[in-house]
Amino acid sequence: MALGTAACSGSKSDDTKPNAAGSSSSSGSSTVPGTTTSSSASSGPEEKLPDLTAAQVVTAFAGKGYRCSTDEAYETCAQGVTSIQVLIGKHPRPPVISLQATGVAAEAATKLSDFTPQALELAHVNPRGQIADWLKQQQSKPSATTTVGDWTVEFSTEADTDQPGAILTLTDKLCKVDCGAE
Repeated sequence: MALGTAACSGSKSDDTKPNAAGSSSSSGSSTVPGTTTSSSASSGPEEKLPDLTAAQVVTAFAGKGYRCSTDEAYETCAQGVTSIQVLIGKHPRPPVISLQATGVAAEAATKLSDFTPQALELAHVNPRGQIADWLKQQQSKPSATTTVGDWTVEFSTEADTDQPGAILTLTDKLCKVDCGAE
């Protein structure tokens, strides 16, 4: 796993497509303060959301109808072919977040791209718009890595496994202790 050192905090943010995908569930009612999915910006900078703990992220997804369960060191919340895995721990925010979509690689990558804006908003990932835009540019690639803000972002597809699909993993570069499952 390669770790980048450059932060991309001043890049342009095209929020129109990610917000459109994520705004379909903007009920504004959530059990975690600040996890509404409505957006006030259509082309300007996105609102910086406060960090959530892993437990708060899981609560936000459960509040949106995702089925959540614990598996080893991760809490997994799934709905249909999409899911999020959040590394459990006592960190101020999850050190690892993994978004997944199952299916044939190309279709799964599209589903993952559609799922990502809402998932990153529910998890309070900043800057989520840049990550969602970057992911859309990776659709034809089997894998890619970048650094956005304080996150190392990795995209990959799996074809020759018992559960093919597409995966987007975010690793917190600021985490120093207990930052992985192994």
